[in-house]
Parts: sequence; C-alpha cells; structure tokens
Amino acid sequence: MTKKKQIDEHGWVIIKNVFTKSEIDIFRGYAEKDKSHIGDLLSADFLSKIILDERIINLFKECTGNDKLVYFGDSTLSYNSHLCGFHKDSKDRHKKDSIEFKDKNYSLLRLGIYLQDHSEHSKGLCLRSDSHLHQSVHKGKIINVKSEVGDVIVWKLTTTHSPNADIVSLLPNYSFHPKLTKFLPSFLKKKSIDPRLALFMGFGVEDQYTEDYIDYLKTRQYAITRWMNSYYNEEVVVAMEKNNVKVITDFGIDDIDQEKVSVSYKQI
Repeated sequence: MTKKKQIDEHGWVIIKNVFTKSEIDIFRGYAEKDKSHIGDLLSADFLSKIILDERIINLFKECTGNDKLVYFGDSTLSYNSHLCGFHKDSKDRHKKDSIEFKDKNYSLLRLGIYLQDHSEHSKGLCLRSDSHLHQSVHKGKIINVKSEVGDVIVWKLTTTHSPNADIVSLLPNYSFHPKLTKFLPSFLKKKSIDPRLALFMGFGVEDQYTEDYIDYLKTRQYAITRWMNSYYNEEVVVAMEKNNVKVITDFGIDDIDQEKVSVSYKQI
C-alpha cells in the first residue's frame, strides 16, 4: 500500500527509520540552539536544515501524490509542551457539512518528528485512526503512536489528534482517551524524556484547500506572529524551489482585518 493510499484510508501514516539516531541527536542540538526562535522552522538558523531535507520533502510528495508542493510558514518547534486534548487542525472543523470531511483527497498534511522515543515513554502523539472523514472528534479508534527515534508521522489536518499522550504503566499496549490519562497520578504512567522535543511542519498543494487554510490562519494571532518573525534568506527559498516547493513569503499582513483575529487559539 502506498503512503498516499494509507493516509487517504486511515488519515495518518508512520514511516519508520527515516533518520538515524545520530541524526536525531544532532536535531536535538539544533532544537536547543533555536528554542527561543519565534518564527517558523524555515527561518531558523539550525532547524531550517531539517525542513530542507529532501527526505522530508519527498515524504510530503508521496503522501499527497503530488510532485509540486506549497509551503506557507506553518511549522514550529514544540519544547516541553504539556497541552493535550483531541482536536482537528483543519479550517472548517466547526462548519456543518464541511466538504473537508467527505473528501479522501483532502491535501493538507502535518508531519511530526518526535526527537525522542515514545514506544516506551509518554508524551508522544495520540490520534483517532479513520477520523479524517468524521467531523466529530469522538469517532475513530484511539491509538497511541509508539514512535521510535528516527520515525516520522504524517497526518491530515482533518485527523483527530492530541499531543502528549500518556502510556499507562500497567497497560502499555492499550491506548486511552487523553482526558482520562490526564488525571491519573504520575506513578501510574510511563515517564517522558526531558526535554520533550517535537518538530511539526505543514505543507499543501496548490489547490483551494491550501488557499482557504492560509486565509484561516490570517484569523489566528499565533500564525500572524510567526509570519511576522520569519525572515527567509534567498538560499533557503531557492533550495525549496529546486525541489518543486513554492514558498509563500507575502501574506498581506498589513491588510489583515484585526477585528477578525483571535488571540484565544493556541497551536498545540
């Protein structure tokens, strides 16, 4: 089964051993150096090397089934985040009868690289498999993704997911709702590795979904702040373009209607 077929069928896919342990150790060093960076990954001094990696670009191409991609500044480092809760990232998750949840070819994807083991340690990704075709966050089998060092996870923005999944020590092979495990005492849960580091990046293709999602991000202060602090040098843009990735650098920030901007939403 191709990666695109798997992600279209189930809403997510894990790709094993994309990076070596030595590379992940280097990435952790990059994260420590760039942890105060407010902009996106592509504008970071060190973490930009990861998002420019052809293995990452090619995974997005395989998962979208498209050789041409669009990057719109949607990437970040998560450093010891503790937030959790099932949610969807897609634009129309609250819109009744949204086409996003009826289209298997919905093209916007998120890629996560967890820079530590989560096969035996808590605080990895929890998601609901097959949830990308359901608007409700209460549908789909709950799975703690037991990613190991070097693995990469890709999911659709329509897929229900939660960060910081806890593994229950006595039942490590069972996945529980994050609302339940959140209230369990620490001694009943597997420990996490400190610092817990993860890299997230979103890509799309040149279609209406991507265009609409960029418009949606213009209503979120966290996205606007990230754009305002992302400065790309010519070399990284050229490197992306050589791999058939269109990099959007002008979001018309000065023309954004501030009355429509929400400061309450946080990216988790």
